Amino acid sequence: MASSLLDYADFARVYIDRDGVCRHTDRRFAALLGRPPEVLLGAAIGGIDHPVARAVGEARLSLACTGDSAPVDCEIDGQDGQRALLGGSLLVHRDGDGRILGFLGAFHETGDPRRIADFVLRRDPFVTTLLDAAVDGIIVSDRSGLIRSINRACLTLFGYEESELLGKSMTALMPPPFSRDHGKYIETYTRTERPKIIGIGRDTLGRRKDGTVFPIHLSVGEAKLGDEVTFVGIIRDISDRLAAEQRASYLARHDPLTGVLTRTAFLEECEAVMADAPGGEQGGFALFTLDVDQFSDVNEAFGFHVGDAALKAMVSRVTEVLPSNTYICRVAADEFAALARVDGMEHAQTLADVLHDRLTASIYADRHWVRLRLSIGAALQGGTRQTLEDLNAKAKLALQAVQHDGGNAVCFYTPEMAAAATRRMLLTMHLTHAIERNEMHLVYQPIVDKTGRVVSAEALLRWTHHSLGPVSPGEFIPVAEESGLIVPITDWVLSTAIGQMARWEIEDVLPERVFLNISGQQFLRGNLTVRLTELLADCPALRSRLGLEITEQAAVRDLKVAVRTLGELSALGIQTAIDDFGSGYSSLSYVQQLPVAKLKIDRAFVIDVPENPKSNALVRAAVGMAHGLGLTTVAEGVETEEQRDFLISVGCDMMQGYLFGKPMMPDTLADMVRGQRCVVPG
Repeated sequence: MASSLLDYADFARVYIDRDGVCRHTDRRFAALLGRPPEVLLGAAIGGIDHPVARAVGEARLSLACTGDSAPVDCEIDGQDGQRALLGGSLLVHRDGDGRILGFLGAFHETGDPRRIADFVLRRDPFVTTLLDAAVDGIIVSDRSGLIRSINRACLTLFGYEESELLGKSMTALMPPPFSRDHGKYIETYTRTERPKIIGIGRDTLGRRKDGTVFPIHLSVGEAKLGDEVTFVGIIRDISDRLAAEQRASYLARHDPLTGVLTRTAFLEECEAVMADAPGGEQGGFALFTLDVDQFSDVNEAFGFHVGDAALKAMVSRVTEVLPSNTYICRVAADEFAALARVDGMEHAQTLADVLHDRLTASIYADRHWVRLRLSIGAALQGGTRQTLEDLNAKAKLALQAVQHDGGNAVCFYTPEMAAAATRRMLLTMHLTHAIERNEMHLVYQPIVDKTGRVVSAEALLRWTHHSLGPVSPGEFIPVAEESGLIVPITDWVLSTAIGQMARWEIEDVLPERVFLNISGQQFLRGNLTVRLTELLADCPALRSRLGLEITEQAAVRDLKVAVRTLGELSALGIQTAIDDFGSGYSSLSYVQQLPVAKLKIDRAFVIDVPENPKSNALVRAAVGMAHGLGLTTVAEGVETEEQRDFLISVGCDMMQGYLFGKPMMPDTLADMVRGQRCVVPG
């Protein structure tokens, strides 16, 4: 009776003895193996080549070691030819003493796609191993968004145990609003099959078990097990990547040394804030451009590590002085810019003055005390709206103006600066072609001894433009030095003057010395002696008749190079002189190191002698110092007989100025030299 009932129950049964031999089977189990029941009876289950038989055999072997039951799950072909799942258990049959007599198996067949997918994804050893070996998190969900499988990496990433997520909705791993909209998205996709993320990776957010939200990259693919839709999500934590990207973005917009904005970022930030700010007569913005004068001296004297520390300390002081909402950028190695809101010109000037005082005060940088020289150019936004480009151009002009005046000061833009800049640009453009257009010429001013006899001459450059007319040397020489044109111009002066000296020598009217002014750039380039050797190759006798004048500033800019170059010139027989002595450093410590023959006392000290006692004392001291060093003195700018008489009385060796002759053409000077030779001493 019981056997009859079991035969009609909705599950398959089998009984095998302790050795694995089938002792009883119903028709359902026999049908699963595709054999009649009588064929299975007495047969060893483990020897039958069938997935169900193998699954039962594996369960029997596991129970022979330990346990009272073992699950049996196996994928089979169902009665309708579709994929199906056989699930059930194998139970141990023991006697009263606990000895195993046999095993009873009961199994149920199902075609539920969800159970089939769960079995395939969770129970297949290859799939499980593959998923757990992956570095990225992998989640498999069904079409309703329930998690069917999750790998070890994903559990670690989100901080869950597997049992806490299996069968749960994917929204458990999503922060709002993604968790709220997930169901709606799945519904829309299954209805329209128009994906927003399927097959398209994107950056989004995930939520861990502890509630923390973190950035992830999510890629979702679609797979089908029979007719069942399955979604596979691959998840990667991108916290490190985003941090690296943010760091790279920061470095792209900030100076790595000082932390202030780069020029590009500064322009973007300032243009945006200026565009949003209301216009008005009062207030607005002030742009400050800051340039450290001769900053290379700090690096050379103390090392780059001290220079870098000084710049960082300088930026720190800028942030202390200027308002908190100021934008600061590093324009170049030693140049900075700052845009600050101000309440008007008076406020801007006060800020600039305080800023200059703070930045030029002593800075303790990497165990060294450093004092910086700083030039500040500033421009104030007027009543009309001005762009950052306008302000920057004006602040630059103000910076150029303060640097032209010696630097280490503050200067605000004035409209006259624009006209001066236009003039400099025009002169630079025309100066480029001045030599090839034969617009330049040399004039010569006589230098006399105490008796008034012409003993030397100084060659002076003049430029007469075809449309601008005569341009003052005080105007075009600085332009030539700034543009670098002074080098080819100086080379032309050397060549022209030596050619003129050769002609004078033939005419027997060559003065004892002809002095030429050499620019600091040409003097410090290191090839001056080579060039002079080339120019004097055809007339070596002129070496002893040629003299060069360099300024104090050029001599001390690089004292080591200056000493070497002056020594080389002396070896060639070319005499050198320090020009404009007294207008610059005027230090005995450098004068005694330079192998020069003459000191030319600047006209600023001569102009008010003998009336000014202080000037008298300075000239007397300069002459005494020069004679003490074995040097000859030349006084410039002598215009009166009283000045001449005073200079002779203090022992000045030579004089130059309008009293003895203005700069003149070569033929005029030749006539002057020729004329004094015709005078017979009385």
